[in-house]
Formats: sequence, C-alpha cells, structure tokens
Amino acid sequence: MKGRKASAIPIRGCSELKLKTKKKETEVCGLWSVPDDVFWDCLTRVSRLDLVGLAMVSKRHRSVAASRELTDKRYRRRSVEPYLYVFMQLYPDPTPGWFVLHPVQRRLKEVNLYGVPVEGSCFVRTRRGIYTIGGLMNGKPTSEVTFWDCIEHTLYSVVPMKMARSGASAVLINDGEKEKIYVFGGCWDVADSSNWVEVHDIETGTWELLSVFTPKTPLKIQQSVAMDEKHVYAVDEDGQCFVFSASECKFEADGRTESNPENRHDWLIAAVGAFICRGIGGKVLWRLPDDWEWKEVKGLEELQQQHPGFEIIKLCTFSVERLAIFWEARPQGLLELWYAQFSLTKRKEGEVWEVKGNIEWSGPVLSDSSYTGLNLLCAGSLYL
Repeated sequence: MKGRKASAIPIRGCSELKLKTKKKETEVCGLWSVPDDVFWDCLTRVSRLDLVGLAMVSKRHRSVAASRELTDKRYRRRSVEPYLYVFMQLYPDPTPGWFVLHPVQRRLKEVNLYGVPVEGSCFVRTRRGIYTIGGLMNGKPTSEVTFWDCIEHTLYSVVPMKMARSGASAVLINDGEKEKIYVFGGCWDVADSSNWVEVHDIETGTWELLSVFTPKTPLKIQQSVAMDEKHVYAVDEDGQCFVFSASECKFEADGRTESNPENRHDWLIAAVGAFICRGIGGKVLWRLPDDWEWKEVKGLEELQQQHPGFEIIKLCTFSVERLAIFWEARPQGLLELWYAQFSLTKRKEGEVWEVKGNIEWSGPVLSDSSYTGLNLLCAGSLYL
C-alpha cells in the first residue's frame, strides 16, 4: 500500500453504465452469441468475485458487469453476497481510502483514495454504495456529499446539502416506495427548527429542508437507528432518548435517559430484535427496545482472553445473520487491524432474555510496519 495516490472524483452524479456496441459489430462466440434471456441468466448466477474477473476481459464486459440492470437482476434472483467495505486513514498518510475485504484471502484490499480527509462526517449505507455527508473542511462545516459506488468502485460528488453540517447523524429510511436519507443536526450555531433536519431523495437526487418539532433546542443527536419505514430511535449527547416520526416530522421524548451515552457507540438493530452497540473493555452490549438495561453479549470471552486489554474500534453489520467488530493490535512493531465475525442467538432463561454470540471467524485483515496508526472512519457491508 506504499506510494498511494489520490484518484480523481467524477463530479455531479452517478451515470449508469450501459452496454454499448458499434454498428455492424458481430460477436461469433462466447456469451454474446446466446439469446438475451440466457445471457442475463448466466451472469446472475456468477459470483461477484468472478464478475470482477469478467470485467477485466474488455470494456464491453466491464460495462455489463457493472451495469445497474445486472445488479437489479441479481437482487431479484437473490444471487448476491455480502461484501465488507472500510473507509480508513493510515498514518502518517494524510489521505484516507476505501478498502474491501477479499472474501477468499480475508485481507483488506485498497480500491480507492479520497483526496480530502474529512472529520465530523456521517455515513449512510444504501443498496449500491455508501454516502459520506458533511464534515469539516479547513475547520468549517461543509455541505459536500460524496457517494462511494461499491459496484463501479468509483467515488462520485453528488448534489450538496442546503446547509453546511459537521457532527450530524444520518439514517436511511425505505418506506417501500422510495429510499430517503434523513440528516439530523450538525448546523452548529445557526441551527433552528427550519434547518435542523434535511432529507435527501435518492431517486431524484434532491435535498429538502424539513421544519421539525423538537422537545429542546439544540438537540445534538449522538446515535440514531431506523426502527421501521417511518420511525427513528435517537439518543442525544445528554443520554435522552427520542423517537422521530418521518410522517409527522417531529421528535418526541420517550421518557428515559441512557446512562453513559459516551460509552455506547455504533448502535444498530440486529436480526434478534435487540439494540446492539460496542461498549468499553472489548465488550459488545445489547438491550431490547422496551428495556432500560444494557447487558453484555456472552460468548465473545474467547476474544477478550486472546487479546487482553483490546478495545473495539468499530461495530457493524456484515450480513443478515452476522455482525462484525474491528480492533487494533501492535505485535513486534507491526500495525495490525483485526476483525471478527459473529452470529447472535436470543433465548429466554426463565423470565430473563439472553443474547449470545458465536464467533464465526477472526484474524488480522491488515498488517503493515510502515504505518504508525489508523483511524477507521466507516465500515459496512453490502449485498453485491
């Protein structure tokens, strides 16, 4: 990974790659010689890793492998697999980059560099890629938004927000018809009820300011999780809990307060129907949505024993069934990033629910002696 160079960012939008053929072009063999329905059926059965190899054959093969049409057909056939992407800065290099976890080698491979380091950004994962929203540029909030296309492996600059934001919180809500990104806060001293929330319509590529009622001002959201297609559960920096209604455009306090919100990070909802977050001391915590008490996910003690004193630096979803955690290690002068996948089960012991983790795999996904440290900004998987 030495000699890293920042790549250019295409401006304004994600143009769909389409199959282009020259006039009077004749294909006499291979995939191009079969009927269209057979052609697409064959490609939907090919793994994402093999599609990458196919894309290297020619420009025409690449345009098909990265086309939105093929992506949609693969989703409909459920021929997709989870691929994990990481946005990370490796010091002393000033430029963060996007990495993908190779599904066979289980090592992080650098695939793109982001030319400008952004602090205070928030990230939203969609079906095709990951949005980076706002942040600090030259010490000031920015309205800039970029989209990392995980199929094309290309970074795009998209329409900026109407308000400059840093330290905001954002979630994706899919109401069954449209996917929209809701961004909360980050306006600093100019925040009020008319600009505190902004929503991005992914289909139209437009931003809209929402006038939202909040129980208190300023409301600084620290964690936000989409509960369903209309509601977001949120916690502010003081630990107060709120529910945001997208249909009514208002926040309502739910009457409880989180203890130690500064030690509860990377909230998500797992398939077992519980909130999951990373705590301190290498612990993963859980609680039910209608409960107050956080409890430790049991079954991960093996990692704590093998890596005494380790701290989890990122928790994310890997697949419907599995979650993933990252932590840093420094054996014999090496900088290592370790990674573990684990599944969850929920069962009732008497009158008490218990969530247990089962480690599916763990190991280092990056090892390098030339770097002095790392900052893992974002991690998440997409079905591709």
